[in-house]
Amino acid sequence: MITAVPERGPQHVPGRLLPSQAMSWRNGVRGEGASSVAQILTEPVSAQNVWTGDELSGAGRWIIRFTEEDLADFERALAHVPKEHVRDVTQIRAEDFPLPHFRERIADIVDRLEHGLGFVLLRGLPIYDRFSEDEATVIYWGIGRHMGNLVPQNRKGDLIGHIRDLGRRGPYERAYATNEDLGFHTDSTDFVGLMCLRPALHGGESFVASSGLLYNFVVREHPEYLPILSKNFPTDWRSEEPPGSPGWYLEPLYSYFGGALSATVRTGRAMSAMRFPDVPRLTADEVSCFMYFESLPKRPGVALGMQLQTGDLQFVSNFVTVHTRTAFVDDAADPARQRHLLRLWISRPEGGRPLCPEYAAWRSGYPT
Repeated sequence: MITAVPERGPQHVPGRLLPSQAMSWRNGVRGEGASSVAQILTEPVSAQNVWTGDELSGAGRWIIRFTEEDLADFERALAHVPKEHVRDVTQIRAEDFPLPHFRERIADIVDRLEHGLGFVLLRGLPIYDRFSEDEATVIYWGIGRHMGNLVPQNRKGDLIGHIRDLGRRGPYERAYATNEDLGFHTDSTDFVGLMCLRPALHGGESFVASSGLLYNFVVREHPEYLPILSKNFPTDWRSEEPPGSPGWYLEPLYSYFGGALSATVRTGRAMSAMRFPDVPRLTADEVSCFMYFESLPKRPGVALGMQLQTGDLQFVSNFVTVHTRTAFVDDAADPARQRHLLRLWISRPEGGRPLCPEYAAWRSGYPT
């Protein structure tokens, strides 16, 4: 069953995102008397992307191992890349990195993300043995270019993010630049990719959970929370707001749009947005909903854990999964035991799932 609940917020036309609407929610403005209607799915979701970690832990069907044919395809593609682009991979287009064999694999990867489990792990890229770190970065970038548009991940406009401990701790900072536990969350575009150059000395395990499964828990256990999950909440930019922004923007945790249930789970940002004086305080019911929801992926058997190894490429669909990383410890004396991953944000405005305007605005990445 689907119910429609009027909600104060940016007006939208189903299936379209007008420029004025994008500016409205990005700048944290609710709109001049505008009214939107949020559709709320009140029945459990049934799809391939609804799964438990226990179901998948021994299966291995989410792992794709690189073959010799794959690696040979990468070597031929590297020969097409001008040397000056090896250190500035952002200049490389999909056509500059032809993959006549591996493109079939890419089609399968994208299908798994869009219509399957919602995540995949590619294992066994021989970094440091067969490919240098720079060459592996080109391969990773080239694969991403064939999957979709690569968009900025932060206010600086980074198209490749370096995920390592930079010591940037603080309640209003993005936590990926620390060694702390991240908490279950989503990134802000269709797919996020991680390539492991080096694991940590200890910790840093990756976990993925089905956001559809979490929604089903709410439907069955606390249906009174469904309107809260579909509500547009002020969401903290975490010190990366565009010029003129009050420091927050509007976004729901879940959206049922175009026949698809999608999620962008950032309860922590909705909580920290209350630091701004113009943001209303969360109600007791909303705080209770957030605390309950944050506990769901921590239940035994719900999330799937994996330890990323050198040469692993992990891709997840942000709109059907949540993910986290546990705290980790580096070896201060040995750079080879200091965790370093490369991140891509991959947007699919043409071939991706239907999204509500609040989510679709992120398909251009961070405003820079």
